[in-house]
Amino acid sequence: GTLKEKWISQHGCGVVAITDLFLYWAMTHGEAKESFVSKYIGEHQVILKEDYMKLIEEIRKRYAFIFGKAGTFGFELALGINRYNKDNQLPFVARLNMGLNSVTMLRHIEDSLKMNHPIILMIGKANPNFLRWGDKIGIPFYKQIKNIRSARSSERGAFAHYELAKEGVWGHFVTITGMLIDEKADYAHEHIMLRISSWGEEYYISYHHLRTYIHSISSPYLSALITIDEKEVCNGTITFS
Repeated sequence: GTLKEKWISQHGCGVVAITDLFLYWAMTHGEAKESFVSKYIGEHQVILKEDYMKLIEEIRKRYAFIFGKAGTFGFELALGINRYNKDNQLPFVARLNMGLNSVTMLRHIEDSLKMNHPIILMIGKANPNFLRWGDKIGIPFYKQIKNIRSARSSERGAFAHYELAKEGVWGHFVTITGMLIDEKADYAHEHIMLRISSWGEEYYISYHHLRTYIHSISSPYLSALITIDEKEVCNGTITFS
């Protein structure tokens, strides 16, 4: 690929995350079917890799500047999403949620999925104050090897198997697209699994691994969520649901 593509692939995961969000809206929400990204979607809701890279670059220029090797920041992505919503007259509002405890974070995820809105998750960097010599930074990504698709809201009582795909992922934005609550899990850490998209590829992460990493190595203020609220116009007044 070009040097620009390589640069984006190394530092542009936040841009990719909001691009995937915009594409999801265009494919699933009637209000967004004529939005900016829709012209990149081909027949049968397929987008070619070349078009995907062009779209990511367009979104970067318009809505999400990359700050050198630091990449993008959560507050900037939330503002970029809201600028996109305003430009395309979409009735959605992005909110950056920081400092969440385990219960509140899980409730935010489940509520957003029930509204058919993916969530952008920042797997934060390590907090130097928490870091100890020999600590393993980041969380693992898994592939589901028994094919059970999680619903938009949580799917309970399922049974699935996973294999390790990546280790030590941190400082990375991903898009949460589903949640699986497995009451028959082989291992305790597989009880709650989040289905995610990273660079357009599907993985699963353990909610237990995520929260353990946030508590022991990162911080609730370095690992955050961007969730989506819907707004309605009632008698000329905007209200939030």
